[in-house]
Amino acid sequence: MTQLSARGTIPTALLLFFLALNAAAAPMLSVRSGPVVAQVAVEQTSILPGKPFTAGVSLRMDPGWHVYWKNPGDSGLPTKVSWEMPAGFTAGPLQWPVPERFETQGLVTYGYSGQVLLLSVITPPPSLPVGQAVTVRAYVDWLACTIECTPGKAALGISLPVGPAEPQNDLQWEESFRSARALVPAVLPAARVSVHADTARVTLRVQGVDVPAGAQVGFYPAAAGTIKDSAQQSAELSDTGLTLRMDRPADAQALSVFEGVLAVFGHGQALGYEVSVPVSPTRSGETGTAAVPIAGFLLALALAFLGGILLNLMPCVLPVVSLKVLSFVRQSEGGSSLRHGILFTAGVLASFWIIAAVLVALRAGGRLLGWGFQFQDPIVLIITAFLFFLIGLNLFGVFEIGSAFTRLGSRLAGARGEAGSFFSGLLATAVATPCTAPFMGSALGYALTHSLPAAFGVFTALALGMSAPYVLLSAFPALAARLPKPGKWMETFKQIMGFPMMGAALWMIFVFSALADSAGVIRLLAALLLSGMGAWIWGRWGGIVRPRVSRITAAILAIVLVVGSAGFAIVLVRAAPPPGLAGISPVARTAAQGASSWDAWSPEKVAQLRSQGAPVFIDFTAKWCLSCQVNERFTLDNPQVARRFTERGVTVLRADWTDRSDLIARALSGYGRASIPLYVYYAPGAAAPVFLPEILTPGIVLAALDRAR
Repeated sequence: MTQLSARGTIPTALLLFFLALNAAAAPMLSVRSGPVVAQVAVEQTSILPGKPFTAGVSLRMDPGWHVYWKNPGDSGLPTKVSWEMPAGFTAGPLQWPVPERFETQGLVTYGYSGQVLLLSVITPPPSLPVGQAVTVRAYVDWLACTIECTPGKAALGISLPVGPAEPQNDLQWEESFRSARALVPAVLPAARVSVHADTARVTLRVQGVDVPAGAQVGFYPAAAGTIKDSAQQSAELSDTGLTLRMDRPADAQALSVFEGVLAVFGHGQALGYEVSVPVSPTRSGETGTAAVPIAGFLLALALAFLGGILLNLMPCVLPVVSLKVLSFVRQSEGGSSLRHGILFTAGVLASFWIIAAVLVALRAGGRLLGWGFQFQDPIVLIITAFLFFLIGLNLFGVFEIGSAFTRLGSRLAGARGEAGSFFSGLLATAVATPCTAPFMGSALGYALTHSLPAAFGVFTALALGMSAPYVLLSAFPALAARLPKPGKWMETFKQIMGFPMMGAALWMIFVFSALADSAGVIRLLAALLLSGMGAWIWGRWGGIVRPRVSRITAAILAIVLVVGSAGFAIVLVRAAPPPGLAGISPVARTAAQGASSWDAWSPEKVAQLRSQGAPVFIDFTAKWCLSCQVNERFTLDNPQVARRFTERGVTVLRADWTDRSDLIARALSGYGRASIPLYVYYAPGAAAPVFLPEILTPGIVLAALDRAR
């Protein structure tokens, strides 16, 4: 019996396997994930070759829950639907019904509660064989929220026969499709719409829109940052049409096209009109014209200049400051040191202007980026790590810059060493961006929320402040004369300065580890090892006293090893981005990093705690922000501070901006800032937050908690 039973299990197992395989291949009409039931629907019971038909995804939410529109608003994630069909089928764009507006503690989001049906027109190929069945699949991702949020996804599908006869409507879904179509916005002709806008207000004028008496009117922007979602919209109806005025957020950039949905709610129904028109500048006499107050602009310039001076004391800049001090010692032998100071300033200005141009351009295009944004890119981290590592090897004496480079610098700058002063300015700015000095936060927030001239004015003041101490030393040789005289000690000092450079390289690797897995870090370390070998080969056999063949061979090997290893590391990052913590939400990232007493930040959690009257402390931080790491290590993790947080019942939240997160960038903009660190404290029941300085001490935090109490 045992032997027969064992033999009988083989066909039984195969049968079960094929049944399971068939069940897995069969399309799922309906899937429940958390508080949402997702279902695929088709308007008709069969399809015809070449004749378009309408399919849809229905999302039915439990009471109190909602999912999000294509622009979620102040928080949330848009719902996404992707179709998978046989070859020759094409799916049209998703048709979004008029959304609802949800407001929670000042945060405004757009989405759907109850049930929503998202439609798409699908066109089959004309050569589709009659009589067969085709499967249409839909992959859906959503974020469902009430006070808390939970993500969901579903893989749905439905089989449709290809019939020769005219298809019949599916009675089960007929009314749902009719209602969904009624909520899809109609396109307003551009000739009936005009929009005037500046950085403070948008004025929308529409002709020929039926607005019943007592109806409510609202505009839903297609993209975040177009209008201030939480502000009240002012509607005015006259014989010439409807005029709607909307405020813009503090970080608003110039608009070229105004897109969104104009919704009219009245008599138990909602009508939507799709708006997409070019924007005209605000006309003279139009209310809401933005003007930059001269007092505020001058204050921003003063804060930027002072912040630039203090930036030299930040740990990010200290390695380059050490090199600059060494250069002043060398220049004390004679020569025009003022020219070195001017060239250093030119390098700093060039770097700050480039950063300003990139930031302003990207933010105008809808990218929410801030100070130090480049260190959110692993490729920038790789290049910077290589730069610091090779500079450190040069300071240690592993290799020297050849005479050809010296002659090139002489031709470019006009005198020996002046090209190095310009390069020092560039490098100083590059390594300064992960740090924010006192007074810089407000100045940067002002720069990125006002006009282009104001932004460049603030960045220029910041650059001049950072370079001011060096210009002062170079302009007054008597000050430089107080430095030690050149001598043999300079070689020792030069080698000592190599250690801060190696520390900076190690810091870049530490930041990279937050965006990569262990294999990615090992690959970067291996690439640095190969580049070090190339630098050693150049230093050993590439000197001017070596034969020409030796120098050429050493140069080729050095270039292959240094450039090749760096390029290989970059290619690996591009081809297979390290999983690490990159690309996941700030909530998941903080949880993955194992924050002990610190909870993960989210706008919903802040709103919930504030609605309960609970005190909240928020730490906006990043791995690449050295000031943030110093503050956390010596202040926020201080036992006395942690004990005071517990005694006061303060919930401490950490928002990690190590990689790009529009959610955190939008929150920073809401506080009028574009840089980190930022420390925000909401006292119990307080309506307005308290902002702590960029550089913290335990005493500062304890005093802030006591004052706000």
